[in-house]
Amino acid sequence: MSGATPKKLHNLIGGRWVESTSNRIETVPNPANGNVLAHVPISNKKDIDLAIEAAEKAFREWSQFSVRER
Repeated sequence: MSGATPKKLHNLIGGRWVESTSNRIETVPNPANGNVLAHVPISNKKDIDLAIEAAEKAFREWSQFSVRER
């Protein structure tokens, strides 16, 4: 994987990959050689609020199904 451009990862919110609104990132190194594998967002309050809103919406729909249907 040498020479490959590290991926910029996104947040999974409401079943979709969403780019973070935060400018802060954390670098993920390969422990074997130190090469950068990816950059992950350090999510902020806006990202978290979007995730909570999506989870609340999903719960309202999901909770209508019986355990067997889930």
